[in-house]
Amino acid sequence: MTVFARLEAFARRPAAGATIAVWAAAEAIVLPVVPDVGLGLLVLAAPRLAGRLFLAVVAGALVGTVLLAILATAAPDSARAMLIRIPGIDAATLAEADAKLAGEGIAGFAQFGPGAPLKVYTEAWVRRGGDITGLLVGTVLNRLARIGPAILVAAVLGWRLGSWIRKRERLILLAYSAFWLAVYVVLYSA
Repeated sequence: MTVFARLEAFARRPAAGATIAVWAAAEAIVLPVVPDVGLGLLVLAAPRLAGRLFLAVVAGALVGTVLLAILATAAPDSARAMLIRIPGIDAATLAEADAKLAGEGIAGFAQFGPGAPLKVYTEAWVRRGGDITGLLVGTVLNRLARIGPAILVAAVLGWRLGSWIRKRERLILLAYSAFWLAVYVVLYSA
């Protein structure tokens, strides 16, 4: 069985949604690697399941966001110190998210492309005294804006080029891995 056939088979199992949800929850709290890494590959292999897998990411992000909000409410300084220790997050990242939320409110959560991670917006929202409804709406907006477009592209590529991708899976896997490696090298070396 090829790698993409195995990925497709896994994507069909409930364990795939659970794995993506747990990954999204962990990333919303402390994990420095976005769930897009695994999600994109699963969607390329099983594009018809993109919606279900994306919902798992959103559900996981909501759980992780609530857990971080509880920590940030109970121990704000500890939550901020924890975030600062995560690669790619520094005081400037925290200030950037705070300024964005100050200027745009809930809409500030919605970002396209690179920027402050969701966990930084969560901490800033709580520090600013934001309510839970706004935090949950902001989380959904963030996942729609940040992950939604990439998953849509992966699903379209999987539908339109599925057989081409499967015939060249080693090349695709190498390119996919190189892309994410480059993203994290740039992100963490800045």
